[in-house]
Amino acid sequence: MKMEKKKIGEGLAGVWQKAADAAQVAKVVVQDMAADAKQTRAKKAQQKADSQKAAPIKVDTTANTTEQTAAPKIKCIATRNALQIIYYLMAADGTVFHSEEEKFDAIGAELDPDFSDNKPAIIKDCQAQLEKVIDPEDYYDVLQDGVEEAILSSNETADTFITPKLLVWNLLAIAYSDENYDEVERKLLKYTVRKLGIDKAVFLEMESSMLTMLDIEKEIAWIKTTDRPYLTIEAWVNELTKRKTVIFDSVKDLITL
Repeated sequence: MKMEKKKIGEGLAGVWQKAADAAQVAKVVVQDMAADAKQTRAKKAQQKADSQKAAPIKVDTTANTTEQTAAPKIKCIATRNALQIIYYLMAADGTVFHSEEEKFDAIGAELDPDFSDNKPAIIKDCQAQLEKVIDPEDYYDVLQDGVEEAILSSNETADTFITPKLLVWNLLAIAYSDENYDEVERKLLKYTVRKLGIDKAVFLEMESSMLTMLDIEKEIAWIKTTDRPYLTIEAWVNELTKRKTVIFDSVKDLITL
């Protein structure tokens, strides 16, 4: 399967300067995505070959039924579908503003090498979904249906894709980009997390890490405006930067697990 090893870090940083660390995490993850996917598919192919050679064995029907009813774990999502979900999140407040579309463009350009060509179709599909709203109170349900369809219709053989955790990290970066992470956005994000099969503890840690990193950025910006001695400011900034690095490494590990 052909995969694009896109470095999406600069894109997120351009979308929102305060989310630069989130972007760096994303960049590290994407570099290894293609190799990991190839290994996974090779392993599946080998398992299939082995199962065909294996002698028939007695099957525990109870266990088999449980396995069949268990929800499949989503390991990746096509870039096009991921961008649809990001668009739905931006539309959660009822309107996609110009500034939000600029952020969408920056992320899309980094995730999809053909984004400029694919963008019109992506937005058209999303808007067609949003036009299904009959009454105002239906709006969130229609958004949620759109997210579900984007996840279920994702093609694992797509040329470009991202992992579910990386998608959620991107969604958090967008949600916090205007410092107005509202209730509807969080509700849609939590729904996406559940549909992707991401453990709630992982999501809460990612959410907390994003907020902490932003608080550190705000503190650094404030310190630089004070009239304290230069060496005092420098030492303070260095300490905060170290704290941010620790969080950054933790998030990187969390996403790549």
